[in-house]
Amino acid sequence: MAAPRPTSLIATCDQWSRAWHQGTAVDGAPGALTLSWTEPADPGPQPGAACLARGLAVDRLCRVHRLSAHAVHRLAVGPTRGGLDYARLGTPVEIVGRDPAPPPGPDFVPRPEPALVDATGIAIDADDRLFLADRGRRWIAVLDLWSRRTLRTILTPGVPMGLAAHGRTVHAVLREPAALLRLTATTEPTVSPLPTDGLPPASQPSRVTVLPDGTSVVLWHAPDGTAWLVAPGRDAEELGGASDITVDATGAVVVAPCAGRAAILRRHVPTAGGWTRTLPLDAAGYDGSGIVATEGGRIGYWTAAGFRLAARGRVRYVKEGTCVTYRLDSGRPGNQWGRLVLDACLPPGTDCRIATVTSDDDFDTALPASPADPAACTPGHGTTPALPPDGLLPAATGALHRRRDAPTPWWRPAAGDPVDVFEAPVQAPPGRYLWVRLHLTGDGGRTPSIRALRAEHQAHDLVRRLPAVFDDGTFLHRYLAMFDSLLYDLDQRAARRDILVDPAATPVEALPWLASFTGLVLDDRWPEHARRRLLAEIVALYRRRGTVGSLTRFLELYLGREPIIVEHFRLRGLSGSTPVAGLGFRVGGGDPDAPDGSAHRFTVVVPQPLTGEQEAAVRHVLDTERPAHTDYDLCTVDAGMRAGSALHVGLTSLVGPTGTMSPLVVGASAVTAGTVLGGSGSGIPVEAARLDRTARVG
Repeated sequence: MAAPRPTSLIATCDQWSRAWHQGTAVDGAPGALTLSWTEPADPGPQPGAACLARGLAVDRLCRVHRLSAHAVHRLAVGPTRGGLDYARLGTPVEIVGRDPAPPPGPDFVPRPEPALVDATGIAIDADDRLFLADRGRRWIAVLDLWSRRTLRTILTPGVPMGLAAHGRTVHAVLREPAALLRLTATTEPTVSPLPTDGLPPASQPSRVTVLPDGTSVVLWHAPDGTAWLVAPGRDAEELGGASDITVDATGAVVVAPCAGRAAILRRHVPTAGGWTRTLPLDAAGYDGSGIVATEGGRIGYWTAAGFRLAARGRVRYVKEGTCVTYRLDSGRPGNQWGRLVLDACLPPGTDCRIATVTSDDDFDTALPASPADPAACTPGHGTTPALPPDGLLPAATGALHRRRDAPTPWWRPAAGDPVDVFEAPVQAPPGRYLWVRLHLTGDGGRTPSIRALRAEHQAHDLVRRLPAVFDDGTFLHRYLAMFDSLLYDLDQRAARRDILVDPAATPVEALPWLASFTGLVLDDRWPEHARRRLLAEIVALYRRRGTVGSLTRFLELYLGREPIIVEHFRLRGLSGSTPVAGLGFRVGGGDPDAPDGSAHRFTVVVPQPLTGEQEAAVRHVLDTERPAHTDYDLCTVDAGMRAGSALHVGLTSLVGPTGTMSPLVVGASAVTAGTVLGGSGSGIPVEAARLDRTARVG
């Protein structure tokens, strides 16, 4: 069995940017090689700098909160990863206004709300606390979204502008003087100065967002309306006109234009020393209210017709470009290189041709770069790779062969990923170093996308297994390479057949086969990652099949959070009335003290709302995994738990993040007056916590 061949890999943004580019670009988000693009012209700053957005925010239940000068409106939109059904969106509901009134319905407790004079910033932290900045009052108010209580108001040393949440910490920018404020719902704020290097005189900070690593990014506005993007340790980036900023799922900073301008959301990828532009987004109809990153990773914005999601922006690509990789080193003089394997997407109307050159010499020459070279996504851009003389680089004429599968044993691209696998032989004489020239062509509206390039250090040895009379030097070697591609890959799969019985690595189509080893029939309604985790734990779960612990873990693997299973016999004698948690939320039924009403029955409390498909999947688990002589009730919680009749602490109550509570330590915390237990997030049973008579649950 042949040993795996060593390879050189070019796959990251840094590696692609260290190549030589002419008419090609590096898309910073996926780290792929593409043709250079041209964005629509930046309309420039708006005179008078009157384009500042007030902001949007999203809570844990996928509800968008839109801030105006005197009110906050809320709209439930749901997860957005698969798109959004705009026809089902309702009308935004005002939850904070100038003259507050008790909110309708049982979901909220009437509490006084702060009157907003000139609101300028909004953010929601990980515990669903709403932060509002008001420059008219020069304070930041903190509200609990569940109880609608004003938890605290913080007077700021300057004029508060934009807000951005990162976990439980909220970042706020201040004017007069310019400063950055960091605060939480329970701790005192800390103030730090903002860097102003490279900014025009009299510039003022306006908006703020936070990178995944916790770094604050501040949007500044100069007196003439020009906007600047500033982050610690990076050069200031001039933007033209801008009204708001946020960070998308890829870590790029998305910049919104002023209202009434070209609805293009520009994206800037942070580097160690500055910024690079990547493909923009289209936000048709953007009204200047602000932008927000939704739970599904999409960027949302507001229009005159309501909430919308940004789509991939239309750009114009150059029709051809060339990229020459830096030298790939095999470590052996006179080395015969093997195959080139590319992970690429070639839409109709596009193509990629390759050429290779090898040498044992360590060239240190430079080819002239095109002024249209893109900014790369790492500080390595601008360093010229060691290239052979221009005369040694042949024109890229070699075609790519599309494979039916991947060369890596058992690897498959993710579902919906348009990437294909292509390969081609290295048609060059032996040499220690290898350079690959890629010539990309497109039609102006589409571009090839090369995600990764692998070059095998060793060629096949099939010719040496034939009689020497058949060795003609070149043709037979290239001809047998077609058969070696299949034979070598099958050989490597056979060597790594242990992957097939690994739940975390086996191909998705092999999951039902692997599940049949234990007699398990997988439910296709489960997401792939949940099915893999279930397979990894199924033997241990079957050892205690039918128990409360097994059912709980089974459902937790599917739901992503732990349900509560209440056996009705535990309620016997605890209450003389039917136990009810909340409005219309019943645990059990009938008389709890009657043996026939509690024996062999249990209730499953799921602390989250369920769709019809999710509920059907949960019931399927309960029907197949519970003891045959038992029966059950299924209940869901989607708005926190409130005190009803005979709510049993330790059985059906959860402690969730809300209000001004610090983290509760079970067995070492006392719940006193004014403390709130509730929230929709999963929590822990309060079996050992002490409740005072003045404490509220809900």
